[in-house]
Amino acid sequence: MRKLAIILVSFLVWKCARQTQPSGGPKDTDPPELVSSTPDNGQKNFKGTNIELSFDEFVKLKDAKEEILISPSPGAKTKFSAIKNRVTIVPENPWKDSTTYSIAFRNGIQDINESNPTDDLHLAFSTGPTIDSLKLSGLVTEAFKEKPAEKMTVALYQSDTFDIFQHKPTYFTKTNKTGRFQIQNMKAGKYYVYAFNDKSKNAKVDSKTESFGFLAKEINLPGEDDSIHIELIHLDTRPLKLSSVRNTNTISTIRFNKALDSISLKTNGVPIIYTFGDSHSEAVVYKDFDQKDSLQITVHATDSMNQQLDTAVYVKFTDNKKIEEKFKVDWQVSFSAETSILTAEASLNKRLLSINYDSMYIQIDTSTFQSISAKNITVDTLLKKIKIQSLLKIDLKTKTVNPVFLMGKGALISIDKDSTKTMDLKIKIPKQEDTGSVSLEINTKEPHFEVRLLTADNKLVRSFRDQKNYTFTYLNPAEYRITIIIDANNNSRWDPGNFYKRKEPEKILLYKNSENKYTFPIRANWEVGPLVITF
Repeated sequence: MRKLAIILVSFLVWKCARQTQPSGGPKDTDPPELVSSTPDNGQKNFKGTNIELSFDEFVKLKDAKEEILISPSPGAKTKFSAIKNRVTIVPENPWKDSTTYSIAFRNGIQDINESNPTDDLHLAFSTGPTIDSLKLSGLVTEAFKEKPAEKMTVALYQSDTFDIFQHKPTYFTKTNKTGRFQIQNMKAGKYYVYAFNDKSKNAKVDSKTESFGFLAKEINLPGEDDSIHIELIHLDTRPLKLSSVRNTNTISTIRFNKALDSISLKTNGVPIIYTFGDSHSEAVVYKDFDQKDSLQITVHATDSMNQQLDTAVYVKFTDNKKIEEKFKVDWQVSFSAETSILTAEASLNKRLLSINYDSMYIQIDTSTFQSISAKNITVDTLLKKIKIQSLLKIDLKTKTVNPVFLMGKGALISIDKDSTKTMDLKIKIPKQEDTGSVSLEINTKEPHFEVRLLTADNKLVRSFRDQKNYTFTYLNPAEYRITIIIDANNNSRWDPGNFYKRKEPEKILLYKNSENKYTFPIRANWEVGPLVITF
């Protein structure tokens, strides 16, 4: 009987020690309130070791290493613990002398009952006689995206030799749900600011897997306002390298560590045929030289950052056989009612060897045919693409037509001597009463820009450059969006910038209407606009 009583008492004590939600009663919606802290908020000359916080109720930690941000950081191995209503922070490294520390607790401390986080809790203290009070705020977005850049790391540094891919920042914070950030308790001075998606959690930018952005200009504190805006891009900044060369009995594949923007392969007098491979990170060389020899190829490659690689490789014949593939051609056909121009574009899985023009034509109606000639065709051998453009001789106002783009057997022949099959592609001719239009009015001092009209899922419909007034006509009823690229160097392409050269990416603007929506509808027989866009 005595033994049973001891067991019962032990069970009751264990039950009382557990931190659980009380049964019954109204739902707890109040966040934990800070009762006291060591050091106090705003305390100077702090000489202690650990940070202690007491709350008015039992609390727990939630992703403390992610949510509780201490700047400057006392080390990645800083420890956080919660017992009953107390939270303790033990820094990995001692607090630095005469330094102001700022702690943002975000959602890292929550109550036991309903997981309510503390309400915008911050703590600042100094290990010296003064406490810094300057702050920097701003917004982080992702280029070409409308979704807020949440939980992105925003960081500051002061040295001109600082490398965001190698070094850790002095000050840092993270963006909230709307992409906004604020760094508090900073000292006066000049800073560089950048932002990145710290997936690896090492406080360094890994450009292979993490998006990042930066401002080229120094931030001078005090003096800056809340207008700082950083756009994130995904750009692999690693040095361009040749990874491997794989030889077979008919081709050699030269692989690189990243995607290329362009490539040139040359030999000493021996002509070679080459294309990009399955991706732009590899080049395929088709062998047409003596099987007894190996062939030296000079490689000149460039990536999207204009980093260049000049090297040499040797290719040779081996007994390994290339995996045979059927010749595939993926066509996309469109027609512009504004210009009456038919555009047919195709991606090929093999390099094109020849075109049989007699097997390609356009049937306007049962008795009218329009031929395709070499002047209508553009071939990109490196990218394995073909483009056909032809002015259709039709009158949309007086006659309804249903033209068809026809290709006979063997119209296209690949480098492996296999050819395309018979194919017919219907050309959709839009009727004005079934389509709508949108007119734009551009207010800007920028001399060069590109305005892109896209579908709701970001497929390009049409675009124009450097015009202040423009109308897109014959638009199918659907939801559309508008993206503007500021083409600062007027090279007709978007440039992603270069951190080492202090060049920011060219600016991207997403049109948003008065209802704060990024898309707008076009309906049949509707005229939308003019939409006034100012930048």
